[in-house]
Parts: sequence; structure tokens; C-alpha cells
Amino acid sequence: MPPAAEGVEIVAHRGASAYAPEHTLAAYDLAVRQRADMIELDVRASADGVPFVLHDATLLRTTGDHRAIASMTGQELDGLRSARRPLRLEDVLARYRAEVRWLIEVKDAHPGWERAMLATIERCGLQDRVVVQAFDVNALLRLHVAAPWLALAPLFDHPPWQAREFDAVAGFAGAIGVRHGRIDAALTARAHARGLKVLAWTVNDHGDMLRVGAAGVDGVITDRPDVARAARDVGAPAA
Repeated sequence: MPPAAEGVEIVAHRGASAYAPEHTLAAYDLAVRQRADMIELDVRASADGVPFVLHDATLLRTTGDHRAIASMTGQELDGLRSARRPLRLEDVLARYRAEVRWLIEVKDAHPGWERAMLATIERCGLQDRVVVQAFDVNALLRLHVAAPWLALAPLFDHPPWQAREFDAVAGFAGAIGVRHGRIDAALTARAHARGLKVLAWTVNDHGDMLRVGAAGVDGVITDRPDVARAARDVGAPAA
């Protein structure tokens, strides 16, 4: 990234997931070693409302188990005999605490477990080190009412362009997450004019990192934190 983008935050997508299985301690540990500024987590709830870290609705891709996480209790999930069993959100946050900041994406959000997620963040003392993102704007609005202290970022595949859309987002959020191919300097300028940061997802190519950096993004969500750091740091060789 050019010198103007030196301050771009590097967000490790599901950990350093290009090099270690996503949402595992190995992926998070590597992201910390690669000096990511933030780690991105996907959070879903068990049948009894316990927040766990898992991207998919089912365990099939990660553990070979066909069951949906929402059909299993926290105890059942804890008891899975798999190195890829989902981790409790609280266990992950408590392990790393203030080593990094956290970008938490809520999946299939529901009022029944959203407060459990907020309570977990508070118990770990990470209120000022967490940003919550989601495609579900209604979920973010509920979280804003329940926890005005929480930093929020709606996600967009097709970003807003009208002034009224930006104004509506700025009323409750401090950032937007946008698919990297949709980002240009005009978009970031509109967002910045309303006090909104722009996070680009998911950027793994060195050239794309240079492009979004030149467009003025504030953060890059990537599976490859080391490549992002090389692109950000002036004079560092790109992988």
C-alpha cells in the first residue's frame, strides 16, 4: 500500500486462515504472530443460546458432522471429538484479550442470544476493543439500542451510494464493510465525509491490497495478514 495508507488496519479473516484451518487457535495464534491489528470471528449460537465461533450454519465443512450448530447444546458442541470443533466465543476472547482488537460478525442473529454475546464481551473487558459487523442491519440496530457503547459496522456486497443511505448508516455505526471489488476513492470519500471508516473484504491479492489502499480504506480483511503487512509497510517485500 502507498505511504498514505500506512495506517490501514490489518484484519485477520477467521484468523490467518490461508495458512491454518479457519477459526482454530492455530489460525488465531498465527494471526497474532503475523502482527494483525484485528482478528475477525463469525459467531453463531447453540440451541441453548451460547455464542460459538463458526462461519457455516452446519458443522459439515469443518468437522464432517451434518448437524446444524443451532440444533446442538453448548455441552454437546464442547463434547465433539474433533480438532475442528467450534470454540466458545468467551474462550477465544479470554485467551487473547487485549493482544489484538476483534471484528465479530454475527450470523443468523436473534435477540435471544445477542445479549449473551454482549455479556461475553463485557465479562472479558473488551468493550473498547470490539467491532460487531453483520449484513443484518436490524440486528445491528437492536445491538445499538441494547449496548450504545458497541462499535458497529454493517456489511455490504453492493455498497450504498445515495447520501441518505450513508446518513442512515452514520446514525448508528462507525464503519462499513464492503466487498473489495466495489470500493473506489469516491465511495471512501462519501463514507469519510460522514465519519464512517471503510473496511475492505476479503482481500488476499497483493495488487488488490495496493488498489484499496490507494482508494483510502481504513482496514483490509484478509486471509493473509503477512501479505497485507508487506503491502502496508513501506519498503517491505510483497509475498
